[in-house]
Amino acid sequence: MRKFGPPELVSDYSEFGRQQVLRDALQAKPGPSQVFTSPDRRHLFLLLPHERKLLSFLHLPAEVQLLPAPYLDKSWTANLPPVAGVLFPRCGTLSWVLALVWENGRAEVWSPPNSKPNNGWTLLQSVELCNGPRGRVASICCNGEDLVWCEERPSSEAKHLSVSRTSQFNYCICQRSLEVQGQKVTLGGMKIVLHHSPLYNVLSNSHHVFMIPCAIPSLPPILLVYSPLEDRITLSNTSIGIFHSKSLTEGDSDFKKMLSECVAIMNFETFADTYSFAVTESGDLLLIDTNGAVHLLNQSGVLRHIYTFDRSIILETEVKMQLSDKILACAFDTVLYFININTGQLVEKMVLNAAEMFLVKVLEMDGIQLLTKTGIYKIGYCGGDMEFMDDNGKFEPAVLEMVFEEACKYYQRRSLSSSILTVKTLKKEGMFQAPIMLASILYNYQKDGRLKDLKHTELLNTMNAELQSYLSLELLKSELINAAGNATEEYCKDLVDQEISRLLHADIDRENLVYMNSLFRMFPKTVWHSLRNKLQFHQNGEGKVTVRATSDMWKKVLCPLSNGSKENTPNGVNPLFELICHLLYTFKPKWLPGFVQQAQEYSGSSWNVNKKEYCESLPLYKRALSVLSKKHNIGLDRDIEIEILISSGRPQAIIQAIHILISLQQWERVISETRKFSQLSPVITKDIFITLLLEFVKHRHLDPYINELYEICPEDMTVTDILRIILQNLPKAQGDQLPFSCNGDMHLTVGSLKPLLKKVLQNQSKQEENSAFSIYPPSTPRRTSQNPNAETVIVNGVDISVDMPSFE
Repeated sequence: MRKFGPPELVSDYSEFGRQQVLRDALQAKPGPSQVFTSPDRRHLFLLLPHERKLLSFLHLPAEVQLLPAPYLDKSWTANLPPVAGVLFPRCGTLSWVLALVWENGRAEVWSPPNSKPNNGWTLLQSVELCNGPRGRVASICCNGEDLVWCEERPSSEAKHLSVSRTSQFNYCICQRSLEVQGQKVTLGGMKIVLHHSPLYNVLSNSHHVFMIPCAIPSLPPILLVYSPLEDRITLSNTSIGIFHSKSLTEGDSDFKKMLSECVAIMNFETFADTYSFAVTESGDLLLIDTNGAVHLLNQSGVLRHIYTFDRSIILETEVKMQLSDKILACAFDTVLYFININTGQLVEKMVLNAAEMFLVKVLEMDGIQLLTKTGIYKIGYCGGDMEFMDDNGKFEPAVLEMVFEEACKYYQRRSLSSSILTVKTLKKEGMFQAPIMLASILYNYQKDGRLKDLKHTELLNTMNAELQSYLSLELLKSELINAAGNATEEYCKDLVDQEISRLLHADIDRENLVYMNSLFRMFPKTVWHSLRNKLQFHQNGEGKVTVRATSDMWKKVLCPLSNGSKENTPNGVNPLFELICHLLYTFKPKWLPGFVQQAQEYSGSSWNVNKKEYCESLPLYKRALSVLSKKHNIGLDRDIEIEILISSGRPQAIIQAIHILISLQQWERVISETRKFSQLSPVITKDIFITLLLEFVKHRHLDPYINELYEICPEDMTVTDILRIILQNLPKAQGDQLPFSCNGDMHLTVGSLKPLLKKVLQNQSKQEENSAFSIYPPSTPRRTSQNPNAETVIVNGVDISVDMPSFE
């Protein structure tokens, strides 16, 4: 069990500018205050609604002397409505800006001081969020560069209907982007996320927006989780968890219609209103309902019950919450409760001697942080092993809940049904006994390496390899923690190797892919050695790479981009194929074309995969080239790019590669590659022949390869086509030299073109002769020319003699 020591003073505000003003502001009465910290934690903000004032305090490093520094003192008159939110949107040129938003929709955007000591806060611009003058911002948050708020819009039907009936759904959830370029602030177009909505409090993390309902009679409190990236809303409740999910692209985002779709699922008698809420540092949502129950809402919408307080404790009491590691601190006035969220047990209860305190992370350190008028305090705790069972040998409810949640995610990914699987249905229907069985096996196997319950012996034998891997991984982690400094690197290599092996045998879902991206980024060399062994990269005697991976391994590597995405990194996460290409380019660049070629061969094999996804996603050679595009070594990039394009076997890619070779003036390889692929597609031959003919017109570098150029001339080319191409692309003559002069070494001569034109005429003669035989009988006499250099062509049954000049 974890025990907590007394609060430890870690800051008396001496490292903050105007510390006395900060102390006085924290003691100000009457009315509650709100504390905010900037994303970089260099600025502390105190909002005093009763005084209509916002104060900022700069957190200076220890080595910097406390000189007069710029601060923000923003006051507003009594005729302005209350402040709806103090936000810190992300922006492109600046890492963040301050947005102060009032209920009437007016917002002021401030830029923070830069590194120069004399530069202060700058008011960039005042903007209006609401489109109409009747709009009122009830609650607002920021999600990256987007502002999301709940706006009240009085309905025009209010004159004809009762106020209680119309006011419940007079809100809508709005979204607008906020862009800052220099000193200019630009608002994007307004998007209505939800129409006809009740009143919601909105909070956000880096990826999702939580919507917590306010207590409204006759309306069930439904928690909403909005994902801007997926454009999807998930409906949840503190009693039954997730019960509906809706993509906003499917149709009208109307709250009433959305509620009617799942009204049969909801049990209105089991709903409890939300009493207090807060977003954790990890991005989850903490909730306390009116029954005293504490819940943790995951970003995906999965909700877990943590603990239940006595209802008498929370009545008419302001609740403040903070989650540090696995310990939840709940402050009711001056009484602090510590709860282990893994076991769901109350660890300790502490009474503090403080008139008012804030649970907020101000300093970069672990543990629970308290902000009071005298300073910032830290409450630390000593670690201990997490107990999964109580003294009677029964599993802790919270641990069982965690196992069931993982089981829900596992079965939901494999379910063909669109209905949402919840922990309640999993327990109630008794369909799956795997979670309880798995928890029992893991506990006993980890404890003494053997299973006490004989009824699980057969399952144990089946899972023995996985359990051994699990135990060895846990042992390695413990050894890494206690290892000396010189041995840490070797332990780290083993740990990364085991993690890569585990991930390659697991399902490549987004969660695992995000984790894999972090491993590739932090330990590239170690991951490369691990993947080289797992995928069995080998180099044969000719220097070519071969990959002897199994079919299952290839299937994971070639997992197509999600939803047929045309982006190389959907939602900022690189797929496994791109990650491997990046490692190959970093450590074995010459192996990359061979790997891409083998990947393309395996992608066309008879696996049980969705071929439509492969067709809709980017080709593998383009996905590999996207890795090269992020590098700067142009000389090396060009060679590898050409190899990847040629090895793809696609006509357009081959044409692109030969065009690159032409730009590099590698004429010998241009001719050889063109001859090699001339039988693959007539499109390749004709495109490259015309391109080379244009080069032949411009300079004399292709003269040694003139015979090879004649050989790749397409049979359907005519003299007229060739002469038209030449005449349209002749370089401008300089001085008295003419493009067709016989003495100008740098100019094209008719003599150079004679063999090509002669061959084309011969081909054309044969084609015309064959067509003429079908019109005239063989006895028809032919006309001949007296010129021995003349070429005879039969066009539409008429002999045409073309006199060619002699160059001998």
